Amino acid sequence: MSEVQPRDFIIPLSQCATVSQDETLYDAVVAMEATRLLYQRWDYRPRLILVHDEDIQIVGTVRHFELLEAMEPGYKQLGGLRALSGADAPKEFWDSVREKYGLWADPFPELCLNASKLKITEVMRKPSKSEYMSKEASFGEVIHRMLAYNHPSLLVTESSQVIGVLRMSDIANHAINEMGRLREAKASG
Repeated sequence: MSEVQPRDFIIPLSQCATVSQDETLYDAVVAMEATRLLYQRWDYRPRLILVHDEDIQIVGTVRHFELLEAMEPGYKQLGGLRALSGADAPKEFWDSVREKYGLWADPFPELCLNASKLKITEVMRKPSKSEYMSKEASFGEVIHRMLAYNHPSLLVTESSQVIGVLRMSDIANHAINEMGRLREAKASG
């Protein structure tokens, strides 16, 4: 039996929620839900929407963070929440920012409806170089990349084309299972 590799946990592009860059956030959410229903396995809950161009090349991603951030247009006044979210500021600071900019003051249904009309290109993030990982990468390379850059998933490439996604949750579950298997083997051997 060959050793398990990270490539064994790749979710192929064909099983990922994808949407054209010409679509809206609502279209992307529909694609995410359709993907969830189509691949209804206990271990697969799509947490990522891949955005592609007319050549079907991946040009962006939308995670839950971007989806929720898009609901509150005031975050754009701040230059995007991601720029501030790494700051280890006290609760009082974040409360004052929310109050000063009137964040989340509008009714939740109104925020949802307005966000659903946004073009996906207004919401998506362009993946950084650190989010791409070769299909042949080792567990050490994959885990280090996820931890060092705080990436919950990586875009897997083969010949510079994105072929799928590796999720931290799947890699962590494998590590947990491997710990148990190795301890049992040692105890019985």
